[in-house]
Amino acid sequence: MAEIITLQNGTVSKNYPSFHDNWNVNFDRLKESFSWVESNDTLMVQEPFIHEYFNELTMRTCLPRRICQQYANNTFGSAHRVHLLESQKSAILLSGEYWVEKENYPDWAHDDVFIFSKSIWINEEGKDFDSRFNEFEEYYFKCPSAIGLSEYGFNYSDDDDTVLLSALVNTNGNVISYRKHEKNQDIDHEGFLDNWISVYIFYARKQGQKQFARNLFASGLI
Repeated sequence: MAEIITLQNGTVSKNYPSFHDNWNVNFDRLKESFSWVESNDTLMVQEPFIHEYFNELTMRTCLPRRICQQYANNTFGSAHRVHLLESQKSAILLSGEYWVEKENYPDWAHDDVFIFSKSIWINEEGKDFDSRFNEFEEYYFKCPSAIGLSEYGFNYSDDDDTVLLSALVNTNGNVISYRKHEKNQDIDHEGFLDNWISVYIFYARKQGQKQFARNLFASGLI
């Protein structure tokens, strides 16, 4: 997906599909640190940014499903690889399901938040892995724009269903950072931000969790 990620400190990082002019320069930068990456396995590549937890330059790539279908029973909405450029370590990041009722949400989640995904970190065989990936989780969520601004510091329109927020949270419950994810309107490319609702409903039905799909519609957020 042609996505723009805004960090809590105001850093903006864009990712680019393989047909875009900016794909090559970013892929080449990635290749400098990870000689094993393959262009055919890289659907999207993101501009480098300083990761909020690792405090080093990081790049995310979007992976084709065939690379990750052996993980998590193949029940995930999207697949990325997170690359730490300086230490040259990486991990696969899957957007897994989150079948949790609101009363059991983590403390950082405002009452009007709807969490629909939680990360699954994968240590790939044969690739250098940083164990600190297992020290935090990423949650994707949706909330009214007023709450997005007052509680999480991001401005957006309630009319745009493609804008999502995420929280990086230590396994001890402490919030590391929040992010905003929005579609890059300058690039004509459909991706997860366009389809997250249908993906969520698909897996809710597939896994016998249709109540959560009903909860999403009842929330008034879509």
